[in-house]
Amino acid sequence: MTAMRSALPDLIRTERLTLRAPAITDLADLVALANNWQVVEPTAVMPFPYSEDDGRAFLATIGDADTPRAYAIANGDDRLMGVVSLKFAQGKAPELGYWLGQPYWGKGYAPEAATGLVQAASASGIAEINARVLESNAASIRVLQKAGFTIVEHTHSVVERHRGKPLLIMAWRAP
Repeated sequence: MTAMRSALPDLIRTERLTLRAPAITDLADLVALANNWQVVEPTAVMPFPYSEDDGRAFLATIGDADTPRAYAIANGDDRLMGVVSLKFAQGKAPELGYWLGQPYWGKGYAPEAATGLVQAASASGIAEINARVLESNAASIRVLQKAGFTIVEHTHSVVERHRGKPLLIMAWRAP
């Protein structure tokens, strides 16, 4: 688990994006983008409202072996647009998670970031990645499909925010 996490590169570049460690210099953009119910609602664990304290708490965990390996999704000006991550748990495939600030929706950034992380994970020896998405979140399902994920299970959410709602388990597997 820790070996897989640490095998990931510190920096991932895609055609338009840089995936890098979130930093304290991202705090203002992090709070401004994440303090939006439309961004937070489909996520399992992001708090709302999202405060500066929440941003500082998130940034304090970057690099901790027991937290997801998070990458800031940054544009050409190195401004934070969102976050993409892999969560590692013993005996399970890593789980992809992401969110993107609303001003960046609909421009292909989320699938580009997800694909970039999946390709880096594959190059690091990770052969399978899972993701959970609400069945009602068509945009996120498309993001995952564009990144090579397929639906492997229909179930229901157990997280408090979405308890009982239809949920899809999607998986990417190395070719």
